[in-house]
Amino acid sequence: MAKLPRFFSSAQRLGQLGLTATLLFSGTLLLGCPPSADVKGGGTGFSAESLPADPAGLLRIADEQDALGAAKNSLTALEKAQAANADWAAGGGAYDLQWRLARAYAALSEPDGDARTTVAPLGVQAAKRAIELAADRVEGHYYLAQLHGFSALLQKGETRPLLQSFVSESEAAIKIDEKFDSAGPLRIIGVLFARAPKEPVSVGDPEKAVQYMKRAVAAAPDYPPNQFFLAEAYIADERYSDAEASLVTARKLLADSKWDARRAGWRELLGRVERKLKAKQN
Repeated sequence: MAKLPRFFSSAQRLGQLGLTATLLFSGTLLLGCPPSADVKGGGTGFSAESLPADPAGLLRIADEQDALGAAKNSLTALEKAQAANADWAAGGGAYDLQWRLARAYAALSEPDGDARTTVAPLGVQAAKRAIELAADRVEGHYYLAQLHGFSALLQKGETRPLLQSFVSESEAAIKIDEKFDSAGPLRIIGVLFARAPKEPVSVGDPEKAVQYMKRAVAAAPDYPPNQFFLAEAYIADERYSDAEASLVTARKLLADSKWDARRAGWRELLGRVERKLKAKQN
């Protein structure tokens, strides 16, 4: 975690630390799969030169690489689609391109490092362009919410406006399609309310966290992270028996063979929530 400037007040430090913990811990729930090193599924030869030129094929490759957690590869495919098909990128393909660029930049903003300074602003730009093109679609709002959160981590001063934008864009995404990305819009706002410090320091609200996470579970009941973070919301709200029940359900869901590729990363997340509950119960 980057050091905070000394001129921050204690309250500002607490708010920033709470936001940092929220976002950096929640990479898998923000994006649906854990970030991982490229190259994935493309062997050592994955490069722009090895890819087809047609935009439909490149979008498909971008989606496949994103599903594998290979955001750099996804971005490579998208950049080639844009460069090789200028008319398409500025016309009929603009929305499909821009929201995927926002997704890739959000994934690349998740690790805590210097890259965030460069990629988060590019992601914000792409997400805003997607919203300009189709404000009634969920993707632009969803990824803009995430990118506002990562932008807040870069902020040297007051982060509340960006947090408020995080909330407003999440709510916009929820209104359009709360089931997108396995209830992603509900999940990201639920995690924020569970982990951020309470008013007046920040926007934290454990009761709201429980409400949003219960809706996420209802919208995507077989997606294990929704149960992980419902449990975390219950912990924040001091409902420890309910948290334990959610963790029991999460363990059962995680055993399903369809989650084999993600199980290792999700077990780490589950373990963190289990340890948090144990600490509160002792």
